Amino acid sequence: MRNDESGVVIVEATIVFPVMFLVIFLLIFMGNAYFQKSRVELIVTELTLDGAAYCARPMLRTVDKTGIVPTYAAAPKSEPYRYFFDMRDIRDYIQRELKSRLGNVNTGLFSGMRPTTTKTEVKFNNYFIYSTFSIDLDYRVTVPVRLLGAKDAFVVNVKTHSETPVTDVPEFIRNINMIEDYLAQTGAQDKITQAVEKAKSIFAK
Repeated sequence: MRNDESGVVIVEATIVFPVMFLVIFLLIFMGNAYFQKSRVELIVTELTLDGAAYCARPMLRTVDKTGIVPTYAAAPKSEPYRYFFDMRDIRDYIQRELKSRLGNVNTGLFSGMRPTTTKTEVKFNNYFIYSTFSIDLDYRVTVPVRLLGAKDAFVVNVKTHSETPVTDVPEFIRNINMIEDYLAQTGAQDKITQAVEKAKSIFAK
């Protein structure tokens, strides 16, 4: 190799190597950020399923706490028509569990990359015919890298939403029966029947 060529190689190396190492380290940091994201989403998904299960089967909370299936006398009340209320006790419990589990998430491969929660919303969504349990979580992961001489570190802002239906067939049937009883007692059912028959007679012509 000639002397002039070796000089070119040195110049190229001084330009390429720093850029290459910066890209590699940035990829590693971003990989850790997305690893933290997957851990948070797993927690949110698990707690959403737990919240829906506790809404549908109140006894499950007792089983989870004690590890023992309670007797009939010790089992919590099924509370018919409980879906007309906001399930505050279950929402508060899931909220506490979410805060506790997120607090136990470590920084991953690098220090300072612990997820920081900015907004949390745990909801029981009653749509009358069916219900769902959902968790919305806004958080950020700070990547300890300053790009292009910026004063602040790079921050990854993440929004996570998880929602699952509350499956309780007996309660659904009970609610439908209650609606039918209400319509029959108020006389609304007869009016609805008359309106349907009138509509049929109009469209049959």
